[in-house]
Amino acid sequence: MNALARASQRGNEMAESSPFDARGDFIAGEFAPVTRESGCIALEDPGDLSRDLGQFPFSHDSVDVAVAAARRAYPGWRDTSAERRAEVLLRFKRQIEEQAETLATVISTEVGKPLWEARTEVRAMQAKIDITLNEGMSPIREYAFEIGAGQHARCRAHPRGVIGVLGPFNFPGHLTHGHVAPALATGNTVVIKPSERTPAVGQLYAELALRAGFPAGVFNLIQGDGEQGAMLARHPDLDAVLFTGSYRVGRSLLEATIDQPSKLVVLEMGGKNGALVCEDADLDAAAAQIVYGATITTGQRCSATSRVIVSEKVADALAERLASRLARIRIGYATDPEVFMGPLISRESVARHRELLGQAAGEAECIVRGGPVEGPRAGYYVRPSLHRLHRRSDSAYQTDEHFVPDLAMLSVRSLDEGITALDATPYGLVASVFSRDRSIFERVYREVRVGLLNWNTSTVGASSRLPFGGVKRSGNAQPAGVLSSVYCTYPVASTEFELASAEIEQPGFPRKT
Repeated sequence: MNALARASQRGNEMAESSPFDARGDFIAGEFAPVTRESGCIALEDPGDLSRDLGQFPFSHDSVDVAVAAARRAYPGWRDTSAERRAEVLLRFKRQIEEQAETLATVISTEVGKPLWEARTEVRAMQAKIDITLNEGMSPIREYAFEIGAGQHARCRAHPRGVIGVLGPFNFPGHLTHGHVAPALATGNTVVIKPSERTPAVGQLYAELALRAGFPAGVFNLIQGDGEQGAMLARHPDLDAVLFTGSYRVGRSLLEATIDQPSKLVVLEMGGKNGALVCEDADLDAAAAQIVYGATITTGQRCSATSRVIVSEKVADALAERLASRLARIRIGYATDPEVFMGPLISRESVARHRELLGQAAGEAECIVRGGPVEGPRAGYYVRPSLHRLHRRSDSAYQTDEHFVPDLAMLSVRSLDEGITALDATPYGLVASVFSRDRSIFERVYREVRVGLLNWNTSTVGASSRLPFGGVKRSGNAQPAGVLSSVYCTYPVASTEFELASAEIEQPGFPRKT
């Protein structure tokens, strides 16, 4: 049975089963139930804890098996033409389109994000294929030039080989796919380990890859916990690790691979993102954009707004507008079409939010009290919070990424002081500037170290047609987005002579006898 026939048969099986029924790991073109269990993921709906979504067992043995399958498949996929690889990826896109509502529903259920937001994530996954195959290939386009008669120089992008992808929970489809699509398009094979919070999304993603007809071993996915991810990252037969997640975990991956200097480790990490609001800003618009950036996905975005640096001349007026917006955020279960903010992902996240509020109490005035709140069902619901800082400091509250919906507002007396405060963070992912004066925006570009800088709009909502990545603790100079194809390949430079020369014109070098 060929790949497409197997895909069709598997598609019929999909229709008859629940996406939350564990099917095991997807290795070498098929699902295989876990036989020697190392652990089990108890899957929960963070917005409705009364629901039992099932169990996803995993095995550490799967790491070796999956990497070996990807290694076997690599030469064939590497040597497949770019056009043929694109055909399979476009079939993958069609599968995502056909199963868009199912995929959005599973994302919404596992993450707790509103269904409307999960649908936008799925649309971004579809668009990623087209962007990868078009704009994404431009940065690695082959080029050549003549250096003499019958002599040429050329540079081509070579796939890295077997790539491990460690996915996050907050965008379990889009951010994982953002690594996988360019990796496959450029001729690599992949082993994916989805977040332990979102195993069903990962499983469905593998189902769609199967239906697309990738050759066996090109696309592999294993379930597991954080240790499973670390084992995959350390694997000696892996050529690269692509990670999206926290600074703490990213740092541990670097430590785990320190004795493998040839292995590329791409780290897309967190942010402590600030919005600078100048005295000439449109305060209503600034408040809307800041609250949106702080509360979408319940604050669980690396690009979420968590700091507001505002001119003291308009600080009171902005605080009033922020408080009004935050108080009217609609919180509830994911399928309610009127809900903007769902629950946090876990009990640990709720505890972190509570701890954060305790930290803030000693160094800020509470404007909007946040923390756990009763939702429409038993779940990890919280209200967003707003604090007005007494002064800037290097405290954990003001410098750490917390991944919860909280805003800390700091008043400044001058633009100089505001720019200094905006840059005073160990992270460097996104910043926003609210001002009618473009020259202020351009000055922030020169003086503040971030990978993304926005003018009069939120810190969230990056375009896949642009690079995405930060500096300092936010990344390690390997931006994703449209530049993902760059880290999925390495350049090979060639000097090519149609005829070799026996004569080398250098002092002291022997002539032909």
